[in-house]
Amino acid sequence: MENGDYVSKLTEYARKRGLELKFDDLDSTGPDHDKTFTVTAVLNGKTYANGEGKSKKEAKQRAAENTLKYLLETKQQDPSDSIKSTAESPTASPYQTSISDTDYVSLLYEYGQRNNVTITPVESIKVESNIAYLCRFKVGDKECPAASAKTKKDAKKEAARLACQILGVKSKNKRTNFIALVNNYCQKTRRIHNFIEEKRAGPAHDPKFFYKLVINDKDYPVGEGKTSMEAKQSAAQLAWSALQEQSDWDSKLYSCPSFYSPRESLEASSQSMPTGTSDSVVFTDSSNPSKEKVGYLSHYSSNSGKVQRKKSPFFNIILCTIYFDSIECLAKGGFGRVYKARDKLMDKFYAVKTVRSKEKALREVGALEEILHCNIVRYYTCWEEDSEYPWDITTDSYSTSQSTSNSSRKYLYIKMELCESKTLKDWINEKNEGTLQESERRKESLPIVQQIVNGVECIHSHKLIHRDLKPPNIMFGRDGKVKIGDFGLVTAEADDDAENQTERTNKTGTKSYMAPEQRSKKMYDRKVDIFSLGLIYFELLWNLSTGHERGVILNNARRQTLPEEFSLKFPEENQIIMSMLCEKPEDRPEASTLKAELEKLPQTLNAQNMYQENVTV
Repeated sequence: MENGDYVSKLTEYARKRGLELKFDDLDSTGPDHDKTFTVTAVLNGKTYANGEGKSKKEAKQRAAENTLKYLLETKQQDPSDSIKSTAESPTASPYQTSISDTDYVSLLYEYGQRNNVTITPVESIKVESNIAYLCRFKVGDKECPAASAKTKKDAKKEAARLACQILGVKSKNKRTNFIALVNNYCQKTRRIHNFIEEKRAGPAHDPKFFYKLVINDKDYPVGEGKTSMEAKQSAAQLAWSALQEQSDWDSKLYSCPSFYSPRESLEASSQSMPTGTSDSVVFTDSSNPSKEKVGYLSHYSSNSGKVQRKKSPFFNIILCTIYFDSIECLAKGGFGRVYKARDKLMDKFYAVKTVRSKEKALREVGALEEILHCNIVRYYTCWEEDSEYPWDITTDSYSTSQSTSNSSRKYLYIKMELCESKTLKDWINEKNEGTLQESERRKESLPIVQQIVNGVECIHSHKLIHRDLKPPNIMFGRDGKVKIGDFGLVTAEADDDAENQTERTNKTGTKSYMAPEQRSKKMYDRKVDIFSLGLIYFELLWNLSTGHERGVILNNARRQTLPEEFSLKFPEENQIIMSMLCEKPEDRPEASTLKAELEKLPQTLNAQNMYQENVTV
């Protein structure tokens, strides 16, 4: 779009169409001498694009420019259609947070995916009438009735409704997971997408979140919700609606199953499903990946014009075997397994974690989808199935026999970043068995603890508490970076009371690394992670023997009693660790403070080494 006064252009655009235009101030960040302002354009109560600038005037211009770009790109036939429909419906929510009517288009695409049939919209223009647009759907080989409307979008909606009526497809009041639909679309078309938080509003007890979806640098409308997940779903829904209007849309290629919505399911399942007690995972090394592949194992038949699915023992593991191959078991525990699997489309290996769909697993997904940090295991997506991947427990190999299934059980499949099989516990054991000098161990331990602190700082900045930091839960990425994993016990930290604490489940975590208040009380905050980190830092530096002696030393450390020899050899680290192991949580440093202290540590140690060398000379 050419340069110019975009505010005037948008004002003229609104005037010609009888629309009310206003600009809302969203935010201002930075110091007084260098502020950045954020403004959003609102047409007839509907929020469009945002703009940023060093002044409100500049931000306003950018918001107007971005809004005009969006209107022209998404509605080439008549850019005012979407605004007119909003004007005709004054009760519509400005952020369109939910579907006022049943979303028959998405319902129809889901039907096609479930039954393995192609859904194809056939669109045309009826020039001799003012009802210009016609649309009908082909479901496999079956042609459904046509529908007409003044806009292409409305014609498509009505045609989808008629198709659903003919096929007997009914809404079960189950909300479509638009995030999963967009994820699948972007993966198949090799597009990059990201959810951007626009702002938060409202009191702590009734917050409102605002997110927008950006796909390949293109912004889509802002969605609103009472939780970040709800707002992201709303933003994904708005983007999904716009994507379906594109000329290159292919329903067969882009249709996707309704992947799991962790936050919504967490609320429902937490009331009915028990929390597991043994959830540790043991990593095992496997140098020869299995090449077993599973084909499409569901079967279909036609009956009275309807497509029906015949039950197959493997129908519910279709996703895992269609999208992945070269599947090998890397880890196993009391609650599930971790597999190494190659994504066929991306030609890249990922970790796929399978667990019983319980509150702990849902909490892990809910936490990971909020966070993107180089020192935290990256989450990509998840889905739910009725069966566990059929891995033979006795031989650790793929089994073609029917997997154990229970109609009441659900399994959550979590696609995550693939890490090396070695954990921090393995690293510590290797160093303890070696003959590394204290100075070398100090040198190797410092970058590790710094990266862990960076990850913890990120977790705390999202108002979350890990609650189960320990060496087995800290891994190494394929890029060599430290990665914090196992977010199964993560919990939200309340921010609506003075002490920033909330009531928790008592004794949640690993006992030997628990802070005192985590063991004995129901009220604690993020400082429990700092205590656990203090014990980990001590283990990184000090050669602990195994068995009873190790237990005695760690118990003494929990009471701020470290070996005298340790304080002599590592005086600076001793001081930092002692502060992390304070009995009172308020006396422990914040992760950000700890990060700053560790950054200064190399300079302090270098200065001491230079002094000792001068004294020796």
